[in-house]
Amino acid sequence: MLRIVFTSEDLARTRIASTWGPLGETLLSLTTLQQTQERALFDAWRRKVDATSAARTHPASALFHEAYLDLFTVTGAAATLEEGLEALRAARGDHVHGELVGAVGVRARYTRCTGPWQGTAWGDIAYDRKDREELLAYLQDAHNSAVAPYWPRILSRLQAEQAAHARVLAEYGVEAMLAGLPPGFRWRSPVLEVGRGALTGTVELGGRGLLLVPSAFSRTGPATYTSEVDGQAPTVLFVPVIRSVADAAALLTTPEYGLDKALTALLGRTRAHALDAIGRGPCTTGQLAERISASLPTASEQATVLRQAGLITTTRHGSAVMHALTPLGRALLNGHHFRAAPIGAR
Repeated sequence: MLRIVFTSEDLARTRIASTWGPLGETLLSLTTLQQTQERALFDAWRRKVDATSAARTHPASALFHEAYLDLFTVTGAAATLEEGLEALRAARGDHVHGELVGAVGVRARYTRCTGPWQGTAWGDIAYDRKDREELLAYLQDAHNSAVAPYWPRILSRLQAEQAAHARVLAEYGVEAMLAGLPPGFRWRSPVLEVGRGALTGTVELGGRGLLLVPSAFSRTGPATYTSEVDGQAPTVLFVPVIRSVADAAALLTTPEYGLDKALTALLGRTRAHALDAIGRGPCTTGQLAERISASLPTASEQATVLRQAGLITTTRHGSAVMHALTPLGRALLNGHHFRAAPIGAR
């Protein structure tokens, strides 16, 4: 169990975000991927990831075997995977090195294991540019298999979680929001207890406040992440939204091995996800980029191709454009088949 101690200033600065973004979920997924507990929730997802990527077997996976390494405050929250990877690419070497040293210290404190850590044995992601680029390529591949196929559903669920807690915060105050967190969290003013079992540590927020971040893949023991660079940034705590088999089924299953596999082969993975994302409700190009974890130019390009194929319509609303499925796009997404009329038929 982790105890997080608040002052009145911390309570005033505590907020809840909707997501740390697709890279944040990818980082968390790599730890969940390697864990063996909670088989009912994640084993089907693990098998799919193992079948399509080397996320679990790549040497860089050692960095994420446990939630010791904090790359979350290194990159910050990022709306798209590209933004997150670019932030990691641009991170100062001494910043990344400091987080690696911190990970070794956390590991020693909580496991009493002082031997070499496999994470630092793999490569030098702090100062070696080649190793940093290999890590970025690994994260891109892991994201493609572990997160991207499910991202529209995950994002929608994370936003709903944030909205529910934010409503309580606005109407009843921060302590009511903290008291309303899911099982595994207990508010006993001025302390938030996280997890169960023996005491593993106490975190004094020291006036920073707490940023709660819903997550689909946060499954490790209680852990907070505090920026060593920005002394004013709030401490980050992830809140799991997958709490049951039903939650896992809703977020981490897709028809990808049935019709969606054919749809992906027909349109390409990114375009198929774009069509699926628009099928979840009309959206602007910016919203589409967020739903499919892509840059704005990429989302615009995918929408253009889908529109030219007659699968979506695009209408202007003031300064923005809105994309929506056509009947053909809806039928294709739902798996309806069309038989071409014989040549010469009327």
